[in-house]
Amino acid sequence: AIGSCNQTRYLVMNNAQKRSMITGYAGLPFGDFSQVLEGSVGVLGAPSEVDSGPRLGTSSAPDALRKMTQQLGISLPVNGWDLGNLDMSGNWSGALGQFVNQMVDHSTIPVVLGGASDVALAVLQTLPDLPVVAAMPLARGDVAARPENTIWVGLNGGQPVNVWDQIRQRKLVWRTARQLDEGQADILCMPESAVLWIDMSVIDLGHAAGAVGLNPAGLKPETLVSIIGAMACSWQAIVITGLAPARDTRGMSELTAIETLNAALRNG
Repeated sequence: AIGSCNQTRYLVMNNAQKRSMITGYAGLPFGDFSQVLEGSVGVLGAPSEVDSGPRLGTSSAPDALRKMTQQLGISLPVNGWDLGNLDMSGNWSGALGQFVNQMVDHSTIPVVLGGASDVALAVLQTLPDLPVVAAMPLARGDVAARPENTIWVGLNGGQPVNVWDQIRQRKLVWRTARQLDEGQADILCMPESAVLWIDMSVIDLGHAAGAVGLNPAGLKPETLVSIIGAMACSWQAIVITGLAPARDTRGMSELTAIETLNAALRNG
């Protein structure tokens, strides 16, 4: 088991939350790092909010995902603990990095429920030597910031020309949403282990209204679940960002995030 550490003071799950949620994400018991065993997962909420724009609401995503799994009776295909939510005041990114490092060092999988994209960036900065599989619609500045061992999944075909030039020059592996929806995932060469970043804006807005980014040429939900589920990769960490639950009254965006996470853990 992971030893307890002073970072636990950054975890906040107040009594009112616990009363409203008898169990944590997907029925996992609430706990702390001292209870997480090797080979299991630790689910951690990082409820950061997007800086600007009309589609706010990412800070409510972790608890909304917990409630959705409980309402539907969904469970994870692996064992683990729900570690609550990170206190987003102060140096939360540093605290998140320490959590992730500690879990990876003890052969457990941190599953981080964001939050805005800054949550994923904090995790990636913590694990700079690992390959990354990024399911997201836009690359832009991330292309220059990421190492060449990045696989981009579900890119919007409307990327600016200079972005495509950077992707090709750096020989990054990529597939657009259209290519994946048409079944062109055959030559995605997967590493043995990697970090998985799923931004819910990768889903087409007609299927997932609860995403921060409006993506009119995005992936179908079933394509995302299928593609991630088919990746024979040992995930060292998984991050979900870009979900704004209040924007989707039917909860389809949350359901897609939950099914994609289950698909990743089932095969990875």
